[in-house]
Formats: sequence, C-alpha cells, structure tokens
Amino acid sequence: MTTQTRAARLGQIVLYGLGAGLGTGLLCVLVGALLAGGLTRAGVATALGWGGLILTFLAGAIIYSQNGQSQSESGMRARLGEGYRAPGLPWAPILTALIGAGILFLGQFALN
Repeated sequence: MTTQTRAARLGQIVLYGLGAGLGTGLLCVLVGALLAGGLTRAGVATALGWGGLILTFLAGAIIYSQNGQSQSESGMRARLGEGYRAPGLPWAPILTALIGAGILFLGQFALN
C-alpha cells in the first residue's frame, strides 16, 4: 500500500468532483431534453441548475446523516457510561459533491 500525499488526495477529490458534475449534468440534460422534446440553450441551463441543486442537496444529506449517526452513537455509549468522541465529517464525498455542483452552476451561469 502506497502513501498518498495531501496534494494527490486533493487532486483526486477535484477529479472525482469534475466527474460527478459532468455525469450529473449529462444525465440532467438528457432527462430535460426527453421531457421537453428537444434541446435548447435555456433547457440546458435549467437542467444544469437542477443538477447543481441535486449535488448540493446530496452534500447536505451526507452532513445530516453523519451528524445523526454521531448523536445516536454518543447517546448509546452515554447510557453505557462510556466516553465517545464522534468522528469528523467525511470531507471527501462532501467536497466531491460541492465541486460537482459548482461546475454545474458555472455552466448554467455561462449559458445564461
């Protein structure tokens, strides 16, 4: 197993964020084109906006889920009289979703 530097890990997160943004954007544009019956510039901009919202809500759901899990675990351990330090947030998936959302919002801004 090789050690990964901080810069390499950050580059990997940015690359995954780019992939998440492009994949989600493509899926949203395809769905929008199918629903609208065609592909227009305004339709693509709207689809990219929806894709950005989906990824933003995904990042929020990850945070919400992690906080709920930490509270549940600390409550159970408190009943047993054990101390518990909750783990931190999973920053890699959160940043991946937010980078993807930022790319989609930039695409929407460029088309409007």
